[in-house]
Amino acid sequence: MDPTRPVLVNLVGDYTYLTDGYYRSLDLEQAGEQVAPTAAECLDAYVVPIALAKAERAGLPVPRSQLVTDRFLQPPVMAYPVNPFSSRGELLADAAAIETRRRGLTYTGKYPVLCQALPEDFRIDVVRVVLGATAIPEYAAFARTLWETFRLPLMKARTIVVEDAYLISAIEPLPYRQLTADERRGVEEAGTWPA
Repeated sequence: MDPTRPVLVNLVGDYTYLTDGYYRSLDLEQAGEQVAPTAAECLDAYVVPIALAKAERAGLPVPRSQLVTDRFLQPPVMAYPVNPFSSRGELLADAAAIETRRRGLTYTGKYPVLCQALPEDFRIDVVRVVLGATAIPEYAAFARTLWETFRLPLMKARTIVVEDAYLISAIEPLPYRQLTADERRGVEEAGTWPA
């Protein structure tokens, strides 16, 4: 990034490949503008194995995980399909849930699934991050680190909470239209935004 040039911030909030948010970033890059997020950052954030590798390189704690097609980790696990048709993760709490969902998640063994081992005494929170800030004080530093790592102006971070850490599980879209009044106020206070 060139510190002498402005960085345009894409506030669409859903940067999924082939969506308006993705194309807005791509168009700005093609026009020679500096933009957050870049098209590459859009792509990387929502592919869970790539996002976890990026988070781990940035020093964020991540859960133990493994790509599988047949032999899932011992439950409970968070399971994220890695295929071009779906990306929504599922909590599989027991062996029966794994048996029920295995074929659907892997498209009958054609695609891998990223299974994240869930430790004892966990909870799963979804942290809403708007320009590196969140409404929950407990997550303030975590939200800043997510913004610095992924550069998605608007995101939801599915987070595995254990006694001594927040483990990033996945990054999900947070469309601008779903922002609360306080979150929109925070965006407005952050600067002047072109239409």
